[in-house]
Amino acid sequence: MSRVKMFGAIPRKPGITSKWFHDHYRHPHGTMGRHISTMRAYTQSHQVHSDLLGEKQTHFEACAEVWFDCAADALTFPQEPNYVAMLIPDEPLFVDMEKLRFVFAEEEVLQSGADWNEEGVETGDKLFRLDRRPISCKLLQFVLAEGDGRWDDEGDLELGRRIGALRHVRCRPSPVVHPDGAFCIGVRELYWPTQTAMEEGVASDPQAWAELLHRPGESIEYVAHAERFM
Repeated sequence: MSRVKMFGAIPRKPGITSKWFHDHYRHPHGTMGRHISTMRAYTQSHQVHSDLLGEKQTHFEACAEVWFDCAADALTFPQEPNYVAMLIPDEPLFVDMEKLRFVFAEEEVLQSGADWNEEGVETGDKLFRLDRRPISCKLLQFVLAEGDGRWDDEGDLELGRRIGALRHVRCRPSPVVHPDGAFCIGVRELYWPTQTAMEEGVASDPQAWAELLHRPGESIEYVAHAERFM
């Protein structure tokens, strides 16, 4: 079996501030989360405001991104002892539990880093790799429904490059974990080293940005600071 990535799309509990939500999610929740035994990697993506997106960008204020070795580990995640003992009791303190959503997905990495053969690529961008950075900027797009065409088009790689994304990943729900389907039909991830790099990339080709964002018939997207915990 291949690796499986979990997205835990987290809405903020009513009545608590955004600052408290994000701080609590980092610590103690994130600190405790590092001890889940079946996890192989763990990132927290914290929503940040972007003028490039509308009001739906705060539908989810964070996302837990967890990698498992296989679907079997993903299926037993809800019963993992450390998760049960520490994380489950903590979640209601900052999460709107009724709107919390999970999807366990299979990754398709369209682009893992900068294209070194492209003229003018900066040295820093050539060295960018996700597992070597504690923080990066990303767009998370949860695709809820198809539009006129498929959300995962063959032209996606080129569109991501046109807006300067250094990493581009498409994820689809694991049929083993979700035999009856998940809350979304796909997840798109676009990564930049910083939010400034993202904004400059989008400004250079707003048409490519619009095509990627508006291809699905319905989606929820937000810009995040992705913080690697392990």
